Amino acid sequence: MKRGGLVSSETVMALLRRRMRLHPGKRVLLDGFPRSLENAQDFAKSCGTPELAISLECDDTILMERILNRAQKNGSDGRADDNIHAALKRLRTFHKAQRPTLEWLRENHVPVISLDCSGNEDSVWQQLLAIGRLMRPATQLKETAIFS
Repeated sequence: MKRGGLVSSETVMALLRRRMRLHPGKRVLLDGFPRSLENAQDFAKSCGTPELAISLECDDTILMERILNRAQKNGSDGRADDNIHAALKRLRTFHKAQRPTLEWLRENHVPVISLDCSGNEDSVWQQLLAIGRLMRPATQLKETAIFS
């Protein structure tokens, strides 16, 4: 990871399963996942087909700015891969894996929503909240409440 490569799918799935056990029966938002076709396939085998995928779209220049600003802001306390060389490798890896992963999701009838992330944090967060509201199941009213 320090060099900008991907952690093995097996390791990622083990971590996800451990974390998801803490929230049985709940929907989860997996930030930055799946990062590869192998991740998507392993997730489907282990947990079932995802209900929805959100593809966060942003220009590479903006992403690089954000990564380097984060590195500058956090200094030595930041992420080990927040440097120009690792960030460029992460972007190349992402572009190589993105298309086949999204195609696989669509082929498996997973709705993919593209979300423009070039705006500020609040704008992106508001878009995610709106998607979350759409995903919530409708409240079921008791029959007595309907007819009283």
